[in-house]
This record gives sequence, structure tokens and C-alpha cells, in this order.
Amino acid sequence: MIQFSDFEKKIKVVFKDKDLLKQSFTHRSYINENPRTALSHNERLEFLGDAVLELVVTNFLYKKYPQYTEGELTSLRSALVNAVIISEVAGDIGMNDYLLLSKGEARGGQIRG
Repeated sequence: MIQFSDFEKKIKVVFKDKDLLKQSFTHRSYINENPRTALSHNERLEFLGDAVLELVVTNFLYKKYPQYTEGELTSLRSALVNAVIISEVAGDIGMNDYLLLSKGEARGGQIRG
């Protein structure tokens, strides 16, 4: 069984809502294979997280580079906030080790954004 407390220790963050943490790692395929689970999949959280990450990066770039045009800022943000970069960072901090996947997805390798 996956121990999400190990992930919390690894990233040095303690989550108040452990169910939300577990949901954030739950792929739709896991729910399809385990229909009796009380969990929901992570797609809505992913949608929200992508928007928050984009907002935070936008704010950072806007303040850091006041001389840049909207087009330049958009290009920078696109280079930083995309599925490839997010997947690399997730891999670097070991998030793939905690994903709840169906047996088929788990055999297939990493999930990409």
C-alpha cells in the first residue's frame, strides 16, 4: 500500500486533508478498476492546479520582467508551464512512485499530462 506520509516527508509538506492528497494521486484508470473505492480521480484537481500554477508563474514573470511585452511574457510562461516540464518536475520529486493507477497503466509506464 502506498504511504502518502512518505511523500509528505520527502517534500517537507504536511497536508491537512489526507483524502485530498490521496485524490491528487488517483488516476481515472484506478477508479475504473476499483469501482468500490470511495476515492475520486484527480482530473478536476489537475485542472485547478494547472490554472493556479499558470497564475503564479504569470505573476512572477510580470513582476520580474517589467520591460517585456505581453508576447515575450507569454512565450516565457509557455516554456515554464507545459506538460513536459511539469512531468519532468513530478518525476524529479518522485511523484510517479505514489500514483494510484490501474494495472494496465502501471505496466505501461509513466502517465504524461
